Amino acid sequence: MDYKLPGFYAFSDALLRVDADFSAAEVHGIQSSVLSINAQYDFQALKTQLIPGDTHDVHYQEMSRLFTALYSATLAQLNAADLHFTLLLPDEHDGLEERLQGVQKWCQGFAYGLALSGLQTMSDLPEDSREWTQDVIKIGASGEFDLADEEASETALLDITEFLRVGIMLLNEEVQPLSGQPERALH
Repeated sequence: MDYKLPGFYAFSDALLRVDADFSAAEVHGIQSSVLSINAQYDFQALKTQLIPGDTHDVHYQEMSRLFTALYSATLAQLNAADLHFTLLLPDEHDGLEERLQGVQKWCQGFAYGLALSGLQTMSDLPEDSREWTQDVIKIGASGEFDLADEEASETALLDITEFLRVGIMLLNEEVQPLSGQPERALH
């Protein structure tokens, strides 16, 4: 499996071309959530729920290819022994506000993915994962950010991103330990 995520901007542009209802960060949050809770979730059903359009359209086909690449890379990263997980977010050359909004969108997507994953109730999660998940939902629901102190905001963004990165791997390991992870075929 390929561990490299598709480019954020290529993915974003492809989503725009198919008039999707989700941003690139949201789609990655959704995939991350679904895969960490239920790695057996039907790939085609997820793609159909998130990617609109005519399967014969060239823009849909491009989006489908990128969606599949993101799914495969996300699954591979979640189950890699090296604990390397990357969030699909705007890069460091973008403005602070855009990067913070990307993190917030990832968290919103994660919350949406919980509903899709089949998780019945938060109490079904182990305690550490439940607390982390509740924090992710709060980040996604938070309002505007105070960016008056840019240096402190940059540090906070790095801390939040690391919190999300480590937490999703913890959730995946607690809910679906690596030893029990099957290889998933995409159809």
